[in-house]
Amino acid sequence: YPHMTVAENMGFALKIAGVNKDERATRVLEAAKLLDLEPYLGRKPKALSGGQRQRVAMGRAIVRQPQVFLMDEPLSN
Repeated sequence: YPHMTVAENMGFALKIAGVNKDERATRVLEAAKLLDLEPYLGRKPKALSGGQRQRVAMGRAIVRQPQVFLMDEPLSN
């Protein structure tokens, strides 16, 4: 979502699911730490490198706490 910040992007699915704001913030911060995205949480996607954008996409999945991840060439360019 190009009009949202990294933090908003990562928490958007949780917002739609009705997760409260504090829980969303906690999950987003935990995923950002895991993916080394903390310095970029306030930035828009267009300000990120391709690799950082991929990590944001992974963060969107991580915050939802799925039981399994299915990835199709997640590290390819």
